[in-house]
Amino acid sequence: MTVVELATAADEPELRRLLREHPMAGEIRVTLEREPDAAFAAAVAGEPHATIVARRRDGGICGMGSRSVTDAFINGRPSRLGYLSQLRLDREERRHAGLLRLLAGGYGKLHELRAAGEAPFDLTAIVADNRAARRLLAAGLPGLPTYLELEPFVTLVLPAPRRGWRRRRTWKPAPPAGVTIERGAAEAMAAVAACLQRNRRRCQFAPSFSAAALTSPVRSRGLAPHDFHLAVRGSQVVGCLALWDQSAFKQVVVRGYGRRLSLLRPALNRLSPLLGTPRLPAAGEPLPHAYVSHVAVDGDDPRIFAALMAAARGAAAGRFLYLIAGFAERHPFLGSLGSLRRQAREYRSVLYAVCREEGRAAVAALDARIPHLEVALL
Repeated sequence: MTVVELATAADEPELRRLLREHPMAGEIRVTLEREPDAAFAAAVAGEPHATIVARRRDGGICGMGSRSVTDAFINGRPSRLGYLSQLRLDREERRHAGLLRLLAGGYGKLHELRAAGEAPFDLTAIVADNRAARRLLAAGLPGLPTYLELEPFVTLVLPAPRRGWRRRRTWKPAPPAGVTIERGAAEAMAAVAACLQRNRRRCQFAPSFSAAALTSPVRSRGLAPHDFHLAVRGSQVVGCLALWDQSAFKQVVVRGYGRRLSLLRPALNRLSPLLGTPRLPAAGEPLPHAYVSHVAVDGDDPRIFAALMAAARGAAAGRFLYLIAGFAERHPFLGSLGSLRRQAREYRSVLYAVCREEGRAAVAALDARIPHLEVALL
């Protein structure tokens, strides 16, 4: 008999095992790992954060799922929004006749934790290639919440420049006249928070950050003021972007490739220095990367965004091999990347609103704002 219950601190090693042993499906199979302590990444993802586990009779854990709650904007208004993630099941359980009961129990336990004042739906993303999971969860099966498809989300793995890379291949767009690009500093964090607040109201689901959250060693672990790049006009911060190195508590590890990519990988890696495209690591290798996070630009000016990205890439040279950025497919910033996007590897997922019957009206009431999720928090 398998029971579903809240995880405890004693379960932490088993949670990390499940994440390590269950790659996300797709042409490139990766695990999203949380070494050395999953609690560090949980605190970054949101508060409260809850993980439920499926526990076998012998006490072993065979499945997990998590829910984090963050401050975000819904239809331009500050809200408390849940995000569902880390759904993992051991392979034997996926084939078990009681799979539906197990899933229903897990979703029911997470639903019990919903607090008053939170949005009546949660968000989640499923890899577009994982058609089996999308079919199962969106099938409207008894006991499961409703998965309402919203729109595609694009995650880019961009090559970081190499030190000494030939100048003619450098992507370095200039900011508009009157705008300078500067590094962040502690005294600028209040202005950065203000820039994030006023611009993210235009986006659906965009997380909001106070100055205190931006400098919190728990909520923003591994992120320092000098990791920010700021666009400044006069004395006002009109754009911001950060490079967030989370490798001390979160890792992306390649676990394998589809048949086509597995055959092509040696040739693609030989050509990558000439093409400026990311090298495809061997199975078992982590991706040495930083997240492009805390993006906000007044008026969504594409020239300012491109200049901020160029500055961040310059700062990444010699430190990281890859930068990971994520935007909804219709976000204008994707088009601002120009030739740089052609050098990236793209991973597509689909955003869903997850709700019970009482949440359907709130999902139907979502306006046409472009979603913006913080990929570093997913």
